[in-house]
Amino acid sequence: MNRAYVADRLLDKLAESEKKGTPKQPSRECAKAGIRLPAATIRIWIHQKRLTPDQHGHVTLNGIVPLLRRRAG
Repeated sequence: MNRAYVADRLLDKLAESEKKGTPKQPSRECAKAGIRLPAATIRIWIHQKRLTPDQHGHVTLNGIVPLLRRRAG
């Protein structure tokens, strides 16, 4: 299995996740999956309006996946 395939499978798993949290929490979940995504990057995406948090400032893992795929592409 090549790395791209493994990364895609991990992203697919994250895409199905309903987990949400502050930028630190999805960053930690990505790290568990072997994907480096600093919380600062998530905050930048929010600032750039590429990612929309809920009223509590939480973002969903499945909302982050399309941005991760674009970044990897």
